[in-house]
Formats: sequence, structure tokens, C-alpha cells
Amino acid sequence: MLKNYKVLKGTASALALDDDNDPHIEIRIEANGISYRIALNVRSKESPHDLLYANIVDFKHPALTEALEELPMGLTDIRKDRPELAIDYVRGGLIEREDMNVAPFQLSGPKNDLRDFIEPIVQERIADSDVHFYAFGEAWGPENNKPDQYFHFEPGNGIHDIHMNQGDGGSFKATNGPNQDGALLVHFNDTDEWAAIFLCFQSQNWNTDAATGHPVSDGRGGQGRGEGTRRPQPIVASSLRIIAALINPVNGAGGTEAETVTIINRSDMSASLDGWKLEDENGRTQTLSGTLEAGELRTIALDARSGGPQLANKGGDIILRNADGAVADRVGYGKSETANEGWTTIF
Repeated sequence: MLKNYKVLKGTASALALDDDNDPHIEIRIEANGISYRIALNVRSKESPHDLLYANIVDFKHPALTEALEELPMGLTDIRKDRPELAIDYVRGGLIEREDMNVAPFQLSGPKNDLRDFIEPIVQERIADSDVHFYAFGEAWGPENNKPDQYFHFEPGNGIHDIHMNQGDGGSFKATNGPNQDGALLVHFNDTDEWAAIFLCFQSQNWNTDAATGHPVSDGRGGQGRGEGTRRPQPIVASSLRIIAALINPVNGAGGTEAETVTIINRSDMSASLDGWKLEDENGRTQTLSGTLEAGELRTIALDARSGGPQLANKGGDIILRNADGAVADRVGYGKSETANEGWTTIF
């Protein structure tokens, strides 16, 4: 597990590129008169060396971004002071492996390597007080009487491990953990737009234990999320939750697919389903009825032929609405959860 999982908020003042055996893009950040360095990995020490990368240029996640705007400049201790800001690639719903592409550190040609993606974001915004950088990762320093290696300010301190921090094996396994992944978010205050950069290594496994962050199976690296995701968004308090779905069932007679969604009444009282609806991300709904007793599970067969929800194998969301039409639960799944025909996805 990371020792000092924090987020750094500040403005960019300089950029450097190192070309050693462990190359990084180095960004100097200023916050309340203190200088920091962001060290972005751009090449893996282990094979395959090229990283997985996603640059979301119109990043939208109000719950996270509004909270970040309220942070003071400088370092915020996530575990100690703001645990709700923790990022988890596998379970958080912010990013999926299928959203990421392989990008080499440096390659001739335009917009085909990590430097081409990251450099312009920084270079064009150096010394721009209207652009705030938010780096999630492991903090180091202050290193008194030791100038920074690249920008020579003193004391040296900053943020590294700005990438997925779970699913590692071998020598990196000790730093695995849930809810401690790194990322770089950029807020353009003048237009109130956000960009987000997510990085991970191809050797990292996305099927991880929810308690330790260790790989569930050493032979299943890079297949995507090992479980479904409860989407982070405002929902009404509800005793009913979606706990599973059969998204890619074995084809029946005539090629029919018997997709199902399983819900639970987690309360100690019976709950009416009358007027409740299941909905897919395209707005197709199916009305429910009956009663769920305390602790009871019910598996509901989706009726696509009558215009009901359809669960796309490429990934999507499943929504549960109460009788008033409010969202009581919303879960998501990626393409990886549909790879094994006939398997049920757990949320």
C-alpha cells in the first residue's frame, strides 16, 4: 500500500523530460509559495514497456471535480482528511481498461506517443493562474538541504506513482491497494472545463482483490475490471439494490438471449416493487411488480421483445428507478464482464 496517498493542487511553472532508464515527464508545480515536482511515468521498467493511457478531454464527474475545486492549494492527505476523493480504477467507474490505448513514450510522428499528449497541456498553460493541476499519487519530501533533481528548488518534494496502484505482481506488489490510484486532472477555470489523464502499466491486472488490491489471478492480467461498478452519482436512499446481472447468456432456441438482473431487498422490512422500473442506458424500461421480503433476492428476466432493457455486450449501465421515477441504484459494466458467455456479473 502507498504510504502517503495525497493529491497536489497547484499551477504549472516548468516542464522537463528525462531520458534515463526510467523516463518521466517532470512538471514543476507552484502552490502557496512552495514548489513541487510531479513525476509522470511514461515507460514501464517491466515488459511490455509501453504504458496504457487515456486522455479524457471533456472529463465530467461533478461529485469529484466540485470537491477538488474547494481544496486549498498544496497537498491534501486523502486517507486522513478526504477519503471520499480516493480514486480506484477497478471499482470507481471513472475509467475502464477498454477506454485506454497503448502509447509509447516517444515515437516519430504527431499525436502518437505520451509526450505528444501531455506536453501541450502543460507547455501552453505554464504560469497560467487560471489552470489548476491536480496530481493524485504518492507524496515525497520535504527533502531539506536537498535541491530538486530537475528544477533545483529547495526543499525537494512532490508527487509520483501517478498511475494505477493495484494489480501489480513481483517487486511492485508491496504497493498494491484499493482506493489509491493515481491520475492527473486539469481544470481550465476560465471555461470551467476539465481534462483527465489516466495511466497504467500493461503488466497490471485489473482483476484485483477489493481488500488488498492484489491480483485475483496471476494469469488474468489486462482483461479489464474483475467486477461490475456502482456508478458514483446522486441517488435516493433505497433498500433495493442491483447485485448481479446475466449480460451475455448462452443463446437459446432461435438465438434468443435470456438476460436477467438480480435485485435484493437489503432492509429488515418488506418492500413493494409496484411501479419500480429497470432501465438500460438507452432509456428502455421494464416495469416491476410484487413484493420483496426482507433480505429476499429476485432475478428478473428482461423482456427485450416488448421494448424492455437490453444489455449490450460492449458495456453499459443498468438503472433501477423507484415508483416516483428517481434513480435508486445505477451500476455499470465493461466489455470484460461479458467475455465469458453464460457468466453472471456481480456488482
